[in-house]
Amino acid sequence: MVIKVDLKDLETLALAKKIPIMQKEGLSFMIDRLNESQASSLLEIGSAVGYSALMMASNVEGLKIDSIELDASRYAEACQHVEAYQKADQIALHLGDALTYPLEKLAYAPYDCLFIDAAKAQYQRFFERYIDLVKPEGFVIVDNLDFHGMVNDIEHIHNRNTRALVRKIKRFKDWILHHEAYDSIYYPVGDGIVMIRKKEQHEVNDKY
Repeated sequence: MVIKVDLKDLETLALAKKIPIMQKEGLSFMIDRLNESQASSLLEIGSAVGYSALMMASNVEGLKIDSIELDASRYAEACQHVEAYQKADQIALHLGDALTYPLEKLAYAPYDCLFIDAAKAQYQRFFERYIDLVKPEGFVIVDNLDFHGMVNDIEHIHNRNTRALVRKIKRFKDWILHHEAYDSIYYPVGDGIVMIRKKEQHEVNDKY
């Protein structure tokens, strides 16, 4: 576990406002993977108030981050926090819908890592839109694939909207874990993480 800088005040603030942030165990896992791969660029889908981006920028030397946030108030808070922690030279925040945001406005593509932690019903669409911006040797991390344990207990979810959301998460999880073009590994850390790498092109071609 490699966390040199712990932004406890920002974590406490986000939790007090009931703003969902990545669980510490999952974030530690991700920081370790970024350091191991000597990642220099990352695209984050879902900034929230900037906590995850600031933790990664503070604990991965030289990491440059593009982060897209849909909610204007959270984007404004994230901007304030990035300035307060003096990380504007590492983190470029973008306000907009990640499904339609102009790719040419992103600052640090192509990326060593794509991190998806936004609208869970759109995971597959986010993945398909941005996977081509990931370097051949890069990787993707998707969070919240357990969704508080509900993905493995769908039949006991009484709320119809929650049940529909969880089914979409499970559908993406099953899709990516069995996709022929990617090597995907599920890790039971935090709220459930899948780490995805592109298969070598010759491996894919061999199947045809």
